[in-house]
Amino acid sequence: MPKVSNPPDSIPATGGAGPRKSFAAQLLASRETSVLAVLLLLILGMAFTSVSSKFFSSANLQQMAFQVALLSIFAIGETIVIISGGIDLSLGSLIAFSGMLLAFLVNQLDTRMYTGMAVVLAIAMTFLASWLIGAAHTVLIQRVKLPAFVVTLTSLLVLRSQSLVMAHHQQIPVSQEKFPLFNLLTNGKLFANAAYAIPIPVIIMILIAVAAHLVLSKTRMGRYLYSVGSNEQATMLSGVNVFKVKLFAYGISALLGGIAGLLYMGYGGQGDPSAGAGYELDAVAAAVVGGASLTGGQGTVMGTVLGACLLNAILSVILLTLDQPDIWRGTIVGGVLLAAVLATAFQQRKH
Repeated sequence: MPKVSNPPDSIPATGGAGPRKSFAAQLLASRETSVLAVLLLLILGMAFTSVSSKFFSSANLQQMAFQVALLSIFAIGETIVIISGGIDLSLGSLIAFSGMLLAFLVNQLDTRMYTGMAVVLAIAMTFLASWLIGAAHTVLIQRVKLPAFVVTLTSLLVLRSQSLVMAHHQQIPVSQEKFPLFNLLTNGKLFANAAYAIPIPVIIMILIAVAAHLVLSKTRMGRYLYSVGSNEQATMLSGVNVFKVKLFAYGISALLGGIAGLLYMGYGGQGDPSAGAGYELDAVAAAVVGGASLTGGQGTVMGTVLGACLLNAILSVILLTLDQPDIWRGTIVGGVLLAAVLATAFQQRKH
C-alpha cells in the first residue's frame, strides 16, 4: 500500500501551490476581475449606442436579470461537476424533463388530494427524480467506468425523448389560478412598485450561489471536489471516498437542473418538451468564462455568475442590434466558449 503524505482533512483545494502573491496581484490576475472588466466595458459601450435607451430600460434589465438568474442556477451545478473533473451535458434536456414531470404530477395529484399538498408532493418527487438522474450518472461513470461525456450525452438524448413521449409531443398546461406558487416563484418581483424591481428568481439564485460558495470554500466536501478534479488517483489513495464526492457533484448538478426546470415551467405556465434546448452548452460556457477549467480542479461560483452575466449581456446586445438574432445565438455562445477555453489554456501555459 503506497504511503500517502496528506490525510484527507489536509487535502489542498487546488492541484498545487506556487509562490504566494499579494492580494492586489491575485485580484488583478483572477478570471473574475477580467470578466467583470469586460462586462463593465460592454455596458459602458452600450451607453453610447443608438439602442442604449432600450438596453438600459427597466423591462430589458429585469429580463436580463431573470435570464442571468436562471442560467446561473444550473450553471453553478455544472461548475461543481467541472471542478470535480467531470462534465454534465444533460442539463438542457433535464430542464425540459423536470418541467414536464412536474406539470404532469401536479395535475394528476391535484385530482386526488388537497391542492397545496399536491404542489408540495409534486415538487418533492420532481426534485428526487432529478437527483436520482445525477446519482445514475455517478454510478455509470464511477462504477461502470464509462466516460462522463458519453453518459451525460446519452442522458441528454434519453431525457429529451422522454419529455416528448410524456405528453405525445404536446405541452402540459399548468393553471396559474389554481397553482399560483409557480407563477410567484418565476414571475414575482421583490419591490414590485419600484422602478427596478428584483425578480424572485434572482433571490433564489443568490441563495443558491451563497450556499454553493460556502460549500466550496469552507467545507471538507469543497476541498475534496477540488482535489478530485486536480488529481483523482492521489485523492483516492489519501483515503477520500471519490464515489461520494462525485455523487455530490452530479447529484447537486441534476438537482439544480430540476430547480431550473420548475422555474422555466412556471414562467411559461406549462411543461414544454422543447424547453432548455442547448442550455447545457450555455452552462458550460458560463462556467468556463468564469474561470472553471475543463480539466478539473478550478472554478468559483462568483466566476460562474459573472460568466452568466457577460454571456447574457452579449446576447442582449445581439438581440437589440441584429436582425434575426436567434440565428446568431449558437455562434455567440460557441465563440464565447472558445475564447474562454483559449484564455484558460494561455493562462495555464504562462504558469
